[in-house]
Amino acid sequence: MIESILHFFSSIPGAAYGTIFYNTVLVLCLLTAFRLVSSTGNSLLYSKPSLPVPTIVVTVIIILFMGLRPNESYFGDTYMYAHSFNLMQNGTATPSTTSTGGEWLWTRIMFAFATGSGDVHAFFLVTDLLYYGLMLLCCWRLFPNNTWLAMLFFIGSFSTYSYGVNGIRNGVACSVVLVAIALAADGTKPERYAGLLLSLVAIAIHRSTALPIAALWAAVFIIRHPKQAIYFWIASIFLSLLVGNRVGDFFASLGFDDRMTSYFQGQNNAKDMAQFSHTGFRWDFLLYSAMPVLFTWYLTVKRNFNDRAFNIIAITYILANAFWILVIRAAFSNRFAYLSWFMYPLVIAYPLLRFNIWPDQDRKTALILLLFYGFTYLMYLIS
Repeated sequence: MIESILHFFSSIPGAAYGTIFYNTVLVLCLLTAFRLVSSTGNSLLYSKPSLPVPTIVVTVIIILFMGLRPNESYFGDTYMYAHSFNLMQNGTATPSTTSTGGEWLWTRIMFAFATGSGDVHAFFLVTDLLYYGLMLLCCWRLFPNNTWLAMLFFIGSFSTYSYGVNGIRNGVACSVVLVAIALAADGTKPERYAGLLLSLVAIAIHRSTALPIAALWAAVFIIRHPKQAIYFWIASIFLSLLVGNRVGDFFASLGFDDRMTSYFQGQNNAKDMAQFSHTGFRWDFLLYSAMPVLFTWYLTVKRNFNDRAFNIIAITYILANAFWILVIRAAFSNRFAYLSWFMYPLVIAYPLLRFNIWPDQDRKTALILLLFYGFTYLMYLIS
């Protein structure tokens, strides 16, 4: 039975993956929105905590679907990591020869699978288990009453699919940060410090997560109100417009990440550049990034909501996104944007599922869900 299920998922051609994923999520969003529209009032806020069995089942199906994907260049980094896996398997490479600086944990996990099971699909299955499973854990921790809806916001987010098959190491590391944020924002004092320590694990998987981790620590210990972070975010736009590439060159000179240096210095071939349409100041992505900032301003400044957990979540997103704005002209700046975008659904979902914002909030939540995923689906159609 299990072998038949595994064979079924592994037999799906790579070219069909995006179509299946995005259209399935579309159906799930429509069904969920229809259920919310048919309800009245703010029933989401008064749901009782329960074991999210349907959410777990859907997440397991997604993990199997994504984790057992074929090893094809169609999936970008999947093919590259499979190549590294094979080098480890035949003894050509070791963790010491393939480790990139401080990212020792990722290479040792890969090496353990390469020299143990020897099955690259098992390795990808575990990476997707961590990627989606930790998302679910974050949702369950913060939204015990509405785990399904919170998880649907994550699944339907703009970058979720691509970081499940391409940029997978970054995706796994950011999911670790999500759990750290959940503990730091909405936990007891011991849980908060445990979350901050857990965040350091993400750096051992992908160094770039030092950015959202620094933003998280600033949100916990330094900045108390999102308004201060919003001022910094606005200032970063003007600074980026005024000084252009000089900010990016400065960060590249710090040696923060060797990938960052290559992105700023244009060390990318034509094939790579084709994956990201053009460089320059990306007003389109800035507008997309601005939505959680505007939502945060509306809630915390206009409506005077003051929730410590949401403040931490929102400040972390805004500070991380401000960094991306400073380096927005770099090639592959979408990779820097992901260091804030992975929190995007959390900033949107937390107030909708925890705050009493509007009358008839269930229906408004349905509309926001459809608009949220509508952007993702539109980007899929035009890509």
